Amino acid sequence: MCAKLLLEQTQAIHYYARTKEGNELGNIAGFFFANFPSVDNECNFQVADLFAVDIDLDTKRFVKAKLDDINLNAKETMTLL
Repeated sequence: MCAKLLLEQTQAIHYYARTKEGNELGNIAGFFFANFPSVDNECNFQVADLFAVDIDLDTKRFVKAKLDDINLNAKETMTLL
């Protein structure tokens, strides 16, 4: 689901990148949101410097995500998207 959301909303994303053809990591696209606003578990507004999500373009599956220095799983990423 994360991959589908990102791939369908690329017009709203500030920056995305892709691995070079033949890269050992595969055909991965990175989607980057600078100054990403969110609300934490205590209902406090916060702004992350960077929210980054990697998607495998061949399988259309979530690979990894980070909110600043915090690794996120697919469920956490879906909540933020």
